[in-house]
Amino acid sequence: MKEQSTDQTGRAFALMPAGISFVLFECLVAIQAFLAYSNHSLTLAQMQQHDHAAHGLPFVWHFGMWGDGIIVSSVAAYLVGRHLAEWRLHCMLVSLVSGFLSAIGFTSILHRWTPAGFEHLLYMGIVLSVFIQFFFFTENIAARELRIVSGLLLIHIFLGTQMALGIVKVVAPLDWYPIQPLKNPLGWLTFVSVILALAWRNFSTPQATLRPSTGNPERRSVVDPSTVSLQGIDSVLDHDLHIGETDKCG
Repeated sequence: MKEQSTDQTGRAFALMPAGISFVLFECLVAIQAFLAYSNHSLTLAQMQQHDHAAHGLPFVWHFGMWGDGIIVSSVAAYLVGRHLAEWRLHCMLVSLVSGFLSAIGFTSILHRWTPAGFEHLLYMGIVLSVFIQFFFFTENIAARELRIVSGLLLIHIFLGTQMALGIVKVVAPLDWYPIQPLKNPLGWLTFVSVILALAWRNFSTPQATLRPSTGNPERRSVVDPSTVSLQGIDSVLDHDLHIGETDKCG
């Protein structure tokens, strides 16, 4: 059965696309771990044994990779299951190109071009495409859904920019990792930029474009039958049905 449930906006959840997406995303993360192992950079012991410790973080110490496997894959698969049926092909192509261009930029700045790095580029390009599609090309997003997805994405950015690792270093110094993430201006620039972008998306969006996250319908207008003609009522209702359409690529 494809459709298992509906949310408070009436959207059905497509279980099969969500499940396939989740398995695909997790397989891409697992392949990264395998490639890191093959390149002697999975664990600290492996890197020290092959004199790779000066080349960066071991895979298992890269908190962003844990964020990929636990947070990003789950949220992206959920978004596919919830919204795939309403996404338009031309919008998806725009999101896909934007996602991979962004992934190339992030990988060039924040990652090394190792075999695992190239695989992460593929993973990042796909999941960024899903998030771009959700944030910019999805109509009538429930307010609660938008805020939960934004919050989870922000947690992942905090992990991926190694800010969490920087806090760990304050509590328990890691002699084998001389980099100070909390003093990295590029990391802070990335983190603050994402905060501002998500805040803008959540709080500057007109309320009419967000469906209420509660079960009570939002009351947009009051019509006095004694003063409004039947044609006028039809016009109000027609306007009400079209409030919130935000398709920016069609």
